[in-house]
Amino acid sequence: MKNSFKPSALLNEYALSGIYFVFLLLVLLIFGYTPANDTEGYIEYARICIEEGQPYPCLGTIEGQPFIWNIGIINLIAASLAAFGSVYPLLPLFCLMNALIALFVGKIGGLLFNRKVGLTAMLVYMCYPNNWGQCTLLLSETPMILLMLAALYLLLKYDKTSMLVIAGALLFFANWFRSIALIFILAICAYYVVFERKQLLRKVAPFLSGYLLCILVVGGECYLRTGYFVYQSDTLWFNICDDAYDGAFVGPHYGQETYEKGKPRYIENMESLTCFECSEIWKSRCLPWILDHKTEWLKKIPYRIFYMYKNDIDNISFSLPDKSNPENNFVVVPYRNILSEFGSLNRSQYLAIVASLAYFFVMCCAVASTIKLLRRKQFKSLSLPLFIIVGGTLMLTAVIHGETRFKAPFMPFVFILAAISVYDIYAYVRNRRPRQRLK
Repeated sequence: MKNSFKPSALLNEYALSGIYFVFLLLVLLIFGYTPANDTEGYIEYARICIEEGQPYPCLGTIEGQPFIWNIGIINLIAASLAAFGSVYPLLPLFCLMNALIALFVGKIGGLLFNRKVGLTAMLVYMCYPNNWGQCTLLLSETPMILLMLAALYLLLKYDKTSMLVIAGALLFFANWFRSIALIFILAICAYYVVFERKQLLRKVAPFLSGYLLCILVVGGECYLRTGYFVYQSDTLWFNICDDAYDGAFVGPHYGQETYEKGKPRYIENMESLTCFECSEIWKSRCLPWILDHKTEWLKKIPYRIFYMYKNDIDNISFSLPDKSNPENNFVVVPYRNILSEFGSLNRSQYLAIVASLAYFFVMCCAVASTIKLLRRKQFKSLSLPLFIIVGGTLMLTAVIHGETRFKAPFMPFVFILAAISVYDIYAYVRNRRPRQRLK
């Protein structure tokens, strides 16, 4: 008997998104705000902007500062501080953003495959423990992912020029929160070149026009205020400095001094320079080293990929009982001694184990789905998620170390791919279930 899929009122994308929003509000109410190191830095920059009466970046955050950080999130925090004197009013907004991310995961899954895959992807996203904590953190990933998915949804859904221009503008603002646009522009262009060449100019040209127009407007406004044309973060060479010297450890350098004397990142008179001058100094130090050590640099990529994908428990810190110190807001699980120490773990560590099992299951399902689609030669449906996941991962790890949370922009597409296998499992179990006989 062929399995039928008849969505009930509950299995409606908007209803599920609303349910998830309420659930996230409860998570926020129970566990509260989770401070993070990056958020503390954003707040510091936001206060400078409020003092100068200008949006970020202002001269006070350009002169004497090491880099241009994530512009959108700093301005969002500055707006909250200026209006309410606190960042807490942003937390319900972040709950809403995460609920909308779930909605767009479902919608895009439906466009790439079918509605049952879309709904399943949405449910997988909602049941994934690491996603629950995002609403308690004020980081750039959440608005970036939402705007990126909204842009991709409009691009896939509509042919109208105005909608494609809006999609390009949305991708710009996703990039404004965190610089990821190049990955998605290249993935989108590759997809249309390979599978939709006839629509390449008709769809991609308006999309890129909207993106470039926003660059001119936002960058031009910043130039008029500061004398610098800035429209996105610029932390590239600051990050590359972590790896581009003899004896550098390939992973993130947690616990080490940020500007250690004798390392490429240290600049004697940094406070008297602009962030752009610092960037040029770091570039002049690191680029020659990379060019002289190409093989060594390329050998770092596999480990960076492994490190980035080894687990997904960054947001489980929301469940920590004491979150007063941002530097300590992370969860460590003793995997090597898990059997002997299992009975003495705290609630956050137990939740991290559940999250790790969920991550392993989702990744296995995504790989199984990819193999299934390749065997069935469904290359078109598979290509865009793979271009984004694989291409984005390689582009990212080719230049900087791979923190585990850096894969966040790619995870929605992992959920979409995983949903194919998850639904297959559901259908198999449903068809195997004994049916009650009529008496």
